[in-house]
Amino acid sequence: MLSSGEKILMALITGEFLLGFLVNVFIVLVNGIDCVKSKKLLQSDLILVSLAISRIGLSCAIIWNSYSILISFDVPSRVRIMDVFFVLTHTANIWFSTILSIFYFLKITNFSNPLFLWMKWRIDRMLFMLLWGPLIISLSIIFPMMERMHYYYHNIFSGGKKRNVSQDVQVSKNKLLVLQVFFGLLSLIPFTLSTISFSLLFVSLWRHTRQMQLNATGSRDPSTEVHVRAMKAVSSFLILILLYYMGFFDIFWSHSEAKSKLASNLGMSFMLLYPFGHSLILILWNGKLRQASLWVSLNIIDLKLEGNFTLHRIMG
Repeated sequence: MLSSGEKILMALITGEFLLGFLVNVFIVLVNGIDCVKSKKLLQSDLILVSLAISRIGLSCAIIWNSYSILISFDVPSRVRIMDVFFVLTHTANIWFSTILSIFYFLKITNFSNPLFLWMKWRIDRMLFMLLWGPLIISLSIIFPMMERMHYYYHNIFSGGKKRNVSQDVQVSKNKLLVLQVFFGLLSLIPFTLSTISFSLLFVSLWRHTRQMQLNATGSRDPSTEVHVRAMKAVSSFLILILLYYMGFFDIFWSHSEAKSKLASNLGMSFMLLYPFGHSLILILWNGKLRQASLWVSLNIIDLKLEGNFTLHRIMG
């Protein structure tokens, strides 16, 4: 039987999953329909679609892990293919979000640095390589590392049931901790790149605002608005990804089985805020997605009003 706390957390996790699933499906459908109509897919839309698809997969992997934790917390018995799927979608999410931050930075800001100008000129041609290159390199490192982690997990859990293997178990725990720390350090690379992009966006906005003030021009011009929106999108990613990693490492470093189920599901709820919250902010920031969401909302309201009117007539 589930405790009251576990039931509340499961209801919260299920709600976050459904909202995140619907929001990201909406992004894919809107851009897919626009691509069919215009017969082309913009570079920014390609990143958004790739990000939304990976977030749908990540949400499914998280909710599966959450329900499996309630059924059994015996790590060796968990389905290996779902662990691989989780790592795949997790890594894709982090890198696609980072590429989106870099894309905003290169498209919006203006610097005279030769490296910046070269990247700004090449970004459209290099986008496919930027999307998939870092992801493939990261997975080529993470998957072998994950196999070793599974091996050490097996030693720890099976060793606890045998005698005279305490030294082997301790060695496995130490090596597992090292791999977990290394996994966390790998995640610092895309986070650092996003932080640099945000910092340079801020510098660009400050320079632009200062220039507008010197020219005695209003500071809230279109360029300023674009800077502010991009900074909101990148800053929201940084905040939500920190919450995501708080949940992620809370699950990784939960030791006691009596506490792990509740603590792990609390971590899952933090993790699900990221694929839902950041995608929702991207919809509000993107003009095309925002207009499509308003159109859908208005149609839902019209249908609801029409249904209430029909029901009132029938009952009247």
